[in-house]
Amino acid sequence: MLRTLFSGALRSACRLPATISVLPATQRACFSQLMVAQKPSNILPAGSLTPTSTTQLLQLLPPAPATTISTRTVTKFSLIKGKRKTSKAVLKRFKRLDWGAWIRTHTGRHKKMFKKSSALRRRLRQHVFTNATQSWLLDKLVTNFWRRPKHYIDDPYAPYHKRPEYFATKGKTFKV
Repeated sequence: MLRTLFSGALRSACRLPATISVLPATQRACFSQLMVAQKPSNILPAGSLTPTSTTQLLQLLPPAPATTISTRTVTKFSLIKGKRKTSKAVLKRFKRLDWGAWIRTHTGRHKKMFKKSSALRRRLRQHVFTNATQSWLLDKLVTNFWRRPKHYIDDPYAPYHKRPEYFATKGKTFKV
């Protein structure tokens, strides 16, 4: 635990602005080089703290942010043609059905299988629908090309592309 606290304090020391930097700019960029600083007394103010007191060192440095801010990696205007770009992470993790819903696999479905019951393993093999808000967000992250229906040979998702029980996605029957 002490090592975790100390490494967090050193990481936040890397984030200090260049005007109050404790190491040269070339060493601030790399965490491993910060660990092998030649003089540990450079990190502390002169004569105020001892290097062994990590709690005092943590009080000296600014706190690191507790959570990371999620970002959507959508490019609205590309540098070459100025066109909108698709987020590749969406295409890798999700599949869009013809009627507008997105499906995905369960997270962690291959991890620690020896601990999981057979019923849970069976549920993890199944896919999950995204809700309306998530589908709307995923539609914004891809271009029109990926929103259009795709037709593949021997598509395993073919039965799920139709939704005849719902009135908005129901197909019309033709009488001959």
